[in-house]
Amino acid sequence: LPEFEVTSPQIVCLNSPSFIEAEMPDGTYSYEWRRNGVIDTSSTSETLDITQGGTYEVTAINTTTNCTRTRRIIVNESIIATLTEDDATIVDDSTNNSITIDNSNNNLGIGDYEFALQDESNNIIRDFQDTPMFENLSGGVYTILVRDKNDCGVAELDVSVLEFPKYFTPNNDGVNDIWTVKGASTTFYPQSSIHIFDRYGNPITEIAIDGQGWNGLYNGKVLPSNDYWFNIELTDRNGNKINRKGHFSLLRK
Repeated sequence: LPEFEVTSPQIVCLNSPSFIEAEMPDGTYSYEWRRNGVIDTSSTSETLDITQGGTYEVTAINTTTNCTRTRRIIVNESIIATLTEDDATIVDDSTNNSITIDNSNNNLGIGDYEFALQDESNNIIRDFQDTPMFENLSGGVYTILVRDKNDCGVAELDVSVLEFPKYFTPNNDGVNDIWTVKGASTTFYPQSSIHIFDRYGNPITEIAIDGQGWNGLYNGKVLPSNDYWFNIELTDRNGNKINRKGHFSLLRK
């Protein structure tokens, strides 16, 4: 009888061709393959290229004795996640900024997924976890990573978490020297209007969404510690408008 082994069960990634095989054959054999009871004529060798799951059977035929042996391979399906903006819910400009990925009803795909979060410097700030939610986030642009546990790939999605800082300290120490809207850019908000006023409503400056922010100067002069106000309108890629008014503190130490 032919001597060989098979590995079962196995995974086929629907987004990537794969193969199954009769392993460690102890002789020269020809092979017959079946999927769900139907002969697959695409191969008579020890390997079979596959693109879908099912119950596969491989029969090895000893070319000298014509003796045969059949073994079964169960192949399950998986796939890289399909991740879109509609799958992510962002809570920002809050006391608990969060990102939640909708993983219900197989809307991401049929795979077994885990989730991580990456910052703008490509650092993993939340390592892969089963829970599709990240809380207590500061403002910024993040990349959601959704990885299939069956090694079918990692899907990525860039998202914006808005934050309007409560204060800044323009003392040139490299920390909080600039006031700017965190998480805002023309990538996410093609149209924007960001104005800053003093406490009496006098206009101080208008800043660009992709600019350097406000450094605490007015016409080249240093403004004192005080509260300042902002009036912001952002329009996202879908035409939705976000309006924010509020104040922040300029602190000189």
